[in-house]
Amino acid sequence: MIGNDVVDLGDPEVQAAGRHPRWDARVFSARELETLDASGAPDRLRWIFWAAKEAAYKVARKLDRRTVFSPPRFEVHLDATLRGHVHHPGGTLPVRVDEAKDRLHAIASDEEPGESELLEQVVVWDGDVALAGKALRARVRRELATHLEIPAEDLEIDRVGRIPVVLAAGRPVDVDLSLSHHGGFVAFACDLREGSGGWWSEARS
Repeated sequence: MIGNDVVDLGDPEVQAAGRHPRWDARVFSARELETLDASGAPDRLRWIFWAAKEAAYKVARKLDRRTVFSPPRFEVHLDATLRGHVHHPGGTLPVRVDEAKDRLHAIASDEEPGESELLEQVVVWDGDVALAGKALRARVRRELATHLEIPAEDLEIDRVGRIPVVLAAGRPVDVDLSLSHHGGFVAFACDLREGSGGWWSEARS
């Protein structure tokens, strides 16, 4: 199972001046607050933590539909390469954060997939915000069509409880998908491992 989150570092809500003074206390654990205080780049680290939390929550929600997103309880532990784990009340999830100058992309999973088992992309989006989701789903269909050898027109992105799922000719495809959009970026991550998409058949029952 997979979860992702993209953060546009140039978006106004990310800028320090627009942050509520008590936001950190509501979002981060005591350990994370200490790490932020000791950091030479706390503003960037703040959003690295946030992206990792969001990505991990998406996986945790698939594992247990009762999961509630309480950000301080999703505690992020990363090494210098921005790889590590997120600890939460239901367990521990591998996570990594890929960073560029203007954006972050976090990917969490139940078990870390191999390179050939993961399909991911981050794309600049400068069009109408209302069309970002539609454009992202179209890109996912094109990319998956190549990997699965299924015509793109046969693929559909549906939702089960707000979680995206992939269908082919109306039937579930055994992949797990996560979508994210923020500011000027859209991103997706798809777990291609056999059995990764099995969670949602249980969610529908």
